[in-house]
Amino acid sequence: MTRKGGSVPKLTDNDASRVIEALRLNGGIKAAAAAALKVGRTTLHRFLAAHPEVKAAAADVDEETLDLAESQVVKAIRAGDLPTVRWFLELKGRDRGYVRRVENTGKDGGPIKTQQKPDLSELSVDELEILGRITAKLEGKSWPQ
Repeated sequence: MTRKGGSVPKLTDNDASRVIEALRLNGGIKAAAAAALKVGRTTLHRFLAAHPEVKAAAADVDEETLDLAESQVVKAIRAGDLPTVRWFLELKGRDRGYVRRVENTGKDGGPIKTQQKPDLSELSVDELEILGRITAKLEGKSWPQ
């Protein structure tokens, strides 16, 4: 397979440490790691599938990145960042009653107006004919004879 500039770069068994380092430097984001390695995402995914030890290392990097992100959430909560506190409580405090409540209202905060469509299946043929004539008259059309 070729592309502009020559053949598609490959990864070999000797690249395992490079792949792990690229994943670590890019927080486990495979698209970014593939770009750093100058290969396509598909190439990287195939390499990971063929090298279980590298795939396991990639999973470890993902866990490290998740731990890092969680530690930032904790720092934000300790710093009193109220949006983060609210988000965390809505996510983790549901069993304590912290849920996002959404209240829908109609115009100007009033009730929502609904209109139920009539069930025309109960009408007779004559009644449907009358409705058809009225509708045609209101729309300025002639009713077929």
